[in-house]
Amino acid sequence: MNFHVNVHVSIRWDSEKAYFRSIINKRNIMDTMKRNLTIILLLFLALAEMKAQALPFRLSKGAGTFRLGIVAGDKSRWLDECELEKTGDRTYIIKDALLGIGKIRLMICPLTDTKGLLVEVSGSRLPENLSLCWAFGACNEDEALSGQGAVIFPEACRDNVFSDEENAFTVYYGASMALRVTQGIAPVGSELRLSDARRQTSPLELYHSGKKTDAPVISSLYSWNAKEKCYFCFYKQNAGADYNYFMLPQLFEKESKR
Repeated sequence: MNFHVNVHVSIRWDSEKAYFRSIINKRNIMDTMKRNLTIILLLFLALAEMKAQALPFRLSKGAGTFRLGIVAGDKSRWLDECELEKTGDRTYIIKDALLGIGKIRLMICPLTDTKGLLVEVSGSRLPENLSLCWAFGACNEDEALSGQGAVIFPEACRDNVFSDEENAFTVYYGASMALRVTQGIAPVGSELRLSDARRQTSPLELYHSGKKTDAPVISSLYSWNAKEKCYFCFYKQNAGADYNYFMLPQLFEKESKR
């Protein structure tokens, strides 16, 4: 009689163990699926932001607008006014009379450790003494305002406060009790200065416009050796995203493979 009881107890115990193992396995599967879904969602959002990019480049949630131009002698032109060919989701090919038979290639990568973007600039068969002139601004919580027009919208530049150190800068914006910050990094040797977003007829006009304005942007003139690749990065700083210029080539290589 005891033998039968022990057999039944053993069978019941084995059944319960199998039942609990199945529950644990199902939970592990669900946890794995949730993690994978989160990763897929983050990649999708990064890809969606990347696909939405167009010149000039705008960060999401009104975190700023980056406008890039070229300078040859006393002539200058914004790249968004040049002949533009988009090849794939990440790459732009730029042609213009100021470039002669040459081309400029822009490659754009969203950042995965934070909100922001990384830009690689390279060229081929470009004229000598070509410079890059760029500007960044229009950091505004009102995304509809900061995204207006094909320029750095002046009205979105109000109350932007800039702090710069050599080739890096910080923009502070938003309400004083909810201050927001965007970080920027430009090539070493960039000559940073404050300029007037109301004067964007050409890159040189903006660069020489002066800082007495109610619509400030930060701008720079960079003497570019067209044989080199140069990088720009604009991002929200956090524990996993705190960059210097020397880190950008390796960061770009990593991000461009995603």
